[in-house]
Amino acid sequence: MNNGSVLSDILFHEPCPRVEQICSPAGEPSVSGLHERVVRHCSPTLAGLKCGSMFKLNAEHHVVLCELRDMHRTICHRGVRVLVLCSDSNGPLLYIYRPRLLAKRLEDPEVVDFLRGYGYRVEGVNKTLRELRDRFSTCPMPPEIGVFLDYPMVDVKGYIENEGRCCRCIGCWKVYGDVDAAEKRFMSYKKCRDIYSKRLMQGVPLEKLAIRC
Repeated sequence: MNNGSVLSDILFHEPCPRVEQICSPAGEPSVSGLHERVVRHCSPTLAGLKCGSMFKLNAEHHVVLCELRDMHRTICHRGVRVLVLCSDSNGPLLYIYRPRLLAKRLEDPEVVDFLRGYGYRVEGVNKTLRELRDRFSTCPMPPEIGVFLDYPMVDVKGYIENEGRCCRCIGCWKVYGDVDAAEKRFMSYKKCRDIYSKRLMQGVPLEKLAIRC
């Protein structure tokens, strides 16, 4: 499988275009800009609709490190975590996730069998995420990443088996299984993002947008 294809096909189906630099004109990191991008890409996770979301932050890691730590402290007590999966000269790749929902996902026998087939031990959320981070050190975009983004297993497997080709439709991910069910989820995610973006613009803080679940 071509790693470049995996990167473009999965990473930016989340479901908006790639984010831009989050610095202010003076070159200082913008907290409001960071929160806007989290809402743009991760609203369904903030709302408890899925276990995790991921996006590339086009800003130097050391520049936004303090802002990322502050954001994590702000939302962690709402059941949301912030993890840097990897970082390069273009910036960090962020994984925003809910440990409780991810734990439930990792208890699914089909998911366990699938990940073990890729060499994972699947011994809890933290250990499994450490294994995922290790994969990013050798692969630009591990093909099993769809599991951690709450994509249906039929679509995760279909993407890998078809090398990203011959899908039945494309939305937040490439669909190989139930198109109607997938399109309903795409619509619910879009509605969630629109509502959250509006509330953020109205002054509702990120902490309150992340529901407890």
